[in-house]
Amino acid sequence: MKKLILLSITLWTAVSAQDIHFSQVNMSQLQLNPANAGSEFGVRGIINYRSQWKSVSAPFTSTMASYDMNFKKNSRNTGFFAGGINLFSDNAGDAQMKQTQANLSVAYHVNINEEQTIGLGVQGGYFQRSANSGDLTWGSQHDGYEYDGGIVSGESADAAFAFGVADFAAGLTYTYRNGERYATSNDQKLVIAGVSLQHLNKPQYAYQDIINDPLNMRWVGHVNGLIGLSNTSLTFQPAVVYMQQGKLHEMLLGTNFIYKMKNASKYTGNLKGSSFGIGAFYRMQDAFVAVAMLEVGNFTLGFSYDLNTSTLSSASKGNGAFEFSLRYVAPNPFGAKSNARFL
Repeated sequence: MKKLILLSITLWTAVSAQDIHFSQVNMSQLQLNPANAGSEFGVRGIINYRSQWKSVSAPFTSTMASYDMNFKKNSRNTGFFAGGINLFSDNAGDAQMKQTQANLSVAYHVNINEEQTIGLGVQGGYFQRSANSGDLTWGSQHDGYEYDGGIVSGESADAAFAFGVADFAAGLTYTYRNGERYATSNDQKLVIAGVSLQHLNKPQYAYQDIINDPLNMRWVGHVNGLIGLSNTSLTFQPAVVYMQQGKLHEMLLGTNFIYKMKNASKYTGNLKGSSFGIGAFYRMQDAFVAVAMLEVGNFTLGFSYDLNTSTLSSASKGNGAFEFSLRYVAPNPFGAKSNARFL
């Protein structure tokens, strides 16, 4: 019976066609909006790993790697091009439902003035999904009292199937930056707000004509910031993300609290700054998220844990997901002036 329940969960996930998500939204910007490419850093590379539902079933694991950068320098008067790539892999449940996706993003950011830009981004990609029903059990194998593996299910044994389809997205973003992050001033103000529309082509796919699984367009609205408390070592990193896909919707909001432990050398760059942060977020009707992060020079290591509060909490015992992320950015964010446009 346990595997029958797991099959129901897997099928519900497939039929609802809701995209996966990461709780550390500040570390998965290209997944939210292709216009985020190049909007925050000159160069940015991130690796994400997420594992969930281990206490309920075979773990659902997601891995993503992304890279984005500015293409054009010395572009204060007009704007600059930027681009990015993100690679994604997801493995879900006993049915071994897998998704692999690669996306290429291109963006152009127009300089409104020294502190503000507006960006437009487009994204094109290709994803492949596959599944294997060989390890599943079926309702037809229940004899009225218990599961009997000796009963022929009538299903195809070890059935494996796969398909692929193109996918497209577009988005807008607004960026405001000012100040600097030296500990003696710490008056940095960075705000990035945007909206994107994903799965523009509404890719249609089905598993051997068994499950009709149309992928609905997804709206994403997001705002995140980095707000330094002047003349202190404390910085706030708030974020709000809203997603809607078909009849499903999701909102996550909260903030990280970052404490600077060591300041970077202002002129020579020989000393690398470092900071430590903790945060709390809430994904409405789903989970509380606790976050911890360590930033040393150009690198940031993040860890988060989801405490499940949804109707599945009785089966999960409150255990949701844990997530790791590793980010590299350039130039060094400590001591860099926010209005320098990272050029």
